[in-house]
Amino acid sequence: MNAESLIPTITSVGGGFFAGIILGYFLKKIIKIIMFVAGGIVALLFYLQQQQIILVNFEKLEGSITFILNSAAPSFDGITQIGDAPYLGISLAGGLSAGLAIGLMKG
Repeated sequence: MNAESLIPTITSVGGGFFAGIILGYFLKKIIKIIMFVAGGIVALLFYLQQQQIILVNFEKLEGSITFILNSAAPSFDGITQIGDAPYLGISLAGGLSAGLAIGLMKG
């Protein structure tokens, strides 16, 4: 094996790794923002109900959230099925997954 034949593999691993770090960092920040907003909305509802400004039917709210999550779950099935998976290669997928794990841990 010569160095010329390893260059595409090395660039694939390295590119996937750095793309994974960026993607993981981005996902972590987006998840934090979404959780902050959702927590603020729930806290506001609890506060307004405690002050008797509004009356919240939490059973109906829970049912609505469950319905939304159950109806949205099948749309994520296509994300895990990559049509071009044989063309991506193990080196790109390995680098991407390692970078994604590090990107989610750091930041």
